[in-house]
Amino acid sequence: MYLRNTWYVGAWAHEVTREPFQRFMLDEPLVFYRTEAGDPVVMDDRCCHRFAPLSSGWLEGDDIVCGYHGFTFDPSGKCIAVPGLDKAPKKAVQNSYPVIEKWGWIFVWMGDAELADESKVPDFHYMDDPEWAGRGTTLHIEAAYNLIYENLLDLTHAKYVHKTTLATDDVTDHPLIVEEVDDTVVVRRDMIGIEKTSPFFNHCAGFTQPVDHTQHITFTPATYIMINTRVQSAAGTTENKFAEFRVINALTPEKAGSTHYFWNLRRNFALEDDELDEWIFNGNSGAFAEDKVIIELQQQMWDTVPESRPVPFPHDKGVIYSEKLMARLIEAEQSAKNLAAE
Repeated sequence: MYLRNTWYVGAWAHEVTREPFQRFMLDEPLVFYRTEAGDPVVMDDRCCHRFAPLSSGWLEGDDIVCGYHGFTFDPSGKCIAVPGLDKAPKKAVQNSYPVIEKWGWIFVWMGDAELADESKVPDFHYMDDPEWAGRGTTLHIEAAYNLIYENLLDLTHAKYVHKTTLATDDVTDHPLIVEEVDDTVVVRRDMIGIEKTSPFFNHCAGFTQPVDHTQHITFTPATYIMINTRVQSAAGTTENKFAEFRVINALTPEKAGSTHYFWNLRRNFALEDDELDEWIFNGNSGAFAEDKVIIELQQQMWDTVPESRPVPFPHDKGVIYSEKLMARLIEAEQSAKNLAAE
């Protein structure tokens, strides 16, 4: 069951053009396109006539024409023309979704349109802040979205999954501080004065002495993980080096067992270093590809025991908090829906 009254990333802004395309979100087939003025449009891709995909049709001005029988719909989803009829049937309507274009992403409100609230779009200003550089892409993972954000909430896995890239040996030796703040889960880990950091951070800043490595992770329902991580020379060392990143993750369910993983990695140092930019992007892409392998295998095993509960350990604290928060929010949304229907 999904949380619906919230924003989900449906696409990168550059993906949405005058050429309609299909993308599944929350088990629903959607069609994306832009009006002549450049405004993004998202509506049900299943034509209400015979269920052909509207994305296989074409645009006439701001309207989309079904390529099967020519039913034409305006951006609001209203059918405005049917071949051979003077007036389109009133029931011929497509669901059109509230859309916001921000931070280089297209956000789609998948629930009650009357409840759509732009203020609930997470603050990802790092993605277009000139003081931060970087880039991202989309990864398709054959696993449920919650397995991915749980992976990001417990970074101890880096010691084993990312041995040659993001691994920090000390990560399992430092406890987590976890709290719920305004319907978000905040996870902190401070590794102060450790002997060495990961190969990834070492390449970025060239540390040769002990460092302070801090991780600050925020889970914002339903699908966002922001990782603030900084490595800097420890007190008492002769170096004065640092590397700081914001890893922005949007995990949009495609279907029950697959996810569109939108990510962007931003840094606030060496902003004009194109060679470093390429290295960082490729390095992070490689690390996420390693995550993809283990999470897809995990999903396959999870499917064999769908009713079982895994054995927890202390580093799961952020995961447990997120599970409880999501369960509470979904239950509240369903209760409100049922009450309105009475």
